This record gives sequence, structure tokens and C-alpha cells, in this order.
Amino acid sequence: AGHHTSQTTKPSSPYDILKKHTPELLGALPDPDKLANDLSSVDLLSDHVKDDVLTTLVISRYQKCSILLNEIQKSLNVFNERERLISFCEVLKQQNDWTLSRISDDMMRQLGTNDTS
Repeated sequence: AGHHTSQTTKPSSPYDILKKHTPELLGALPDPDKLANDLSSVDLLSDHVKDDVLTTLVISRYQKCSILLNEIQKSLNVFNERERLISFCEVLKQQNDWTLSRISDDMMRQLGTNDTS
């Protein structure tokens, strides 16, 4: 398939989907420490990154969230990126936050168009 621009939007990669929602997520994530624990419990975050986030008191909530999202983005460049983004969406839903649930639904919907892989 060449790079012809037609009306049909090509399904976004999990990485692109997350990248597009990252600014919104950064604004919405209420508790990066809880998120770090939840992500690590489903193997989306390595222990050393989790420990960095949890033990560093000096960095802001925003910076912690940036680190976490950056790690997730990095992990989406490897195998199983689709499953990984789905797991991430499920973790977002567990945060019991309306905004995060909505962002999670958006990402899942965008992934849903990508059933060719």
C-alpha cells in the first residue's frame, strides 16, 4: 500500500493513539503513585521506574505522570503493543476517574478500528 491520501483514515498505531492522548492524560491523572503501582502490577512498568516515581518526592505530579506515560509509550514500540495499550486502558478505568474513563474509551475505540493486525 502506497502513501495515497484517501478519505479512509488508516488505523492509528497504539503508539500514535497514546501519543495523541498524552497531553490530555497529563492534565487528568490524579494520582501517579497509585497509577505506578497499578501499571507495575500488570507488568506495564518496570520496578525500577516505579520505584523512581514512588520514592522521588521532589518531582511534581505532572513530571511523575510524564515519566509514566513516557514509559508506556516506549513499551508500545515493542511486541504486543496492542495488548499493552488495552491493559493500560483497563488500568486507567480502575482509577475511578470520569475523565480517565472517557480517555480510555476514546483510545479503545481508536484501537477497535485496527483489527487487521
